Amino acid sequence: MGKKAHQIRRATERTLRSTRLTETEREHLRVHASYEGSPSHKRNPGDFGLTPPAAPRSDKTLCDLAEIFEKAVASDLLRRAIDGGLASEAEAGGGFPKQLWVVDGNGQVFEAMYGGSQTGRYHGYPIRRADPLFDEVVEAWNQRR
Repeated sequence: MGKKAHQIRRATERTLRSTRLTETEREHLRVHASYEGSPSHKRNPGDFGLTPPAAPRSDKTLCDLAEIFEKAVASDLLRRAIDGGLASEAEAGGGFPKQLWVVDGNGQVFEAMYGGSQTGRYHGYPIRRADPLFDEVVEAWNQRR
């Protein structure tokens, strides 16, 4: 698959919901969702308790480049994403959006992706500025604050 086709495919799979999560949906996530790191997005495991993969994929973005080295910081980003209510159209079932997004104080966009070792777990990573979704998330985040 070519670079352009890959970008289009990624943008198609990740569609922002036209409305924010309702307070009921956000409360469900506050109670039942939690952060679980992924070794694919860490060069240095910090306090995440993860072992980076032996053969890392070069297409994965690294939390290290966004200076996320502590699990508490990543968990706070997930909490802010839930509170901000910027979610995907796609759902993973059980009231869990497939993706959530947040923009940090430095303007970096992070995506939380559903799926982990247990129900309700999300892992997250920074989105590259070159990703077509980056600007869309920033605009939506600023409009919905």
